[in-house]
Amino acid sequence: MKFYKQLFAILALLVVATYLFVTAPPPLPEPGIARGERLPVKVLFDALAAEQDAARSIFTAEIVGPGLRAGLRFTEDWKDAAVQAGPLPALLLREVSVRLQQQNSEVGLFLGSDFPIAPPNRLNATQAARFASMKADGKPAYFFDTSNSMQTAMYVDRASAQPCVTCHNEHADSTKKDWKLNDPMGATTWLYPHATVTAQEVLAKVAVLRRSVRQAYQAYLNKASGFSKPALGIGSKWPREGLFLPDADTFMAAVSRRASEQTLSGLIQASQVATDAVSAR
Repeated sequence: MKFYKQLFAILALLVVATYLFVTAPPPLPEPGIARGERLPVKVLFDALAAEQDAARSIFTAEIVGPGLRAGLRFTEDWKDAAVQAGPLPALLLREVSVRLQQQNSEVGLFLGSDFPIAPPNRLNATQAARFASMKADGKPAYFFDTSNSMQTAMYVDRASAQPCVTCHNEHADSTKKDWKLNDPMGATTWLYPHATVTAQEVLAKVAVLRRSVRQAYQAYLNKASGFSKPALGIGSKWPREGLFLPDADTFMAAVSRRASEQTLSGLIQASQVATDAVSAR
């Protein structure tokens, strides 16, 4: 809530600043973002990508890495009743994607690759062509995909942790066996049906994504709470402190601290562009 209060306070200040220092009434154009002007969907994609990246990075660096050293396990069959393990980072993202669909958010999310382990994760022809150029410059790609009539954004997904590299190289179904640390393994791909959004819509979609992340992480906690070996403490502590997992509130607070500044900055920058466009009319 603190994040949203900060955002609306800043937006209100933008309106006041325009009134006091830009133009004298009448008439007075408000900043585009305050008037509900449409912003390019790139603003939404970048906000969602930052949120997802924060959640996944924290899960990888603060849960999986230290957890493995503490004696926890993370496998692709983590949902099996007989398996006492958690999801790999890519599978946590899959859980988030499923929950986004369940909430009818209009937002699509998947982790695609040109060398996927699971065939459904293969990039389509349009996405694969974009990804080929992304490997060279590392920059996101934004485009309209005529094959599915969706606005699309792709962000390079790199092999940021050695366990990811090892898993893909040793997996029986892997179509590539020579992955190295920091290789571009695929792309986090976002889909949305509209070319423009309002600031309010961006906030709403970010809220839905955070709820989906929370639900996905809670699914892991629900599984972990039944582990007999090792027995875990679930609360405010992290695996770096021993056999502990942070509860959902603690995990999401960490995600918010990492992502909110970038999300807020992106919206403020978009608001300035919209304000300038209104002033130029």
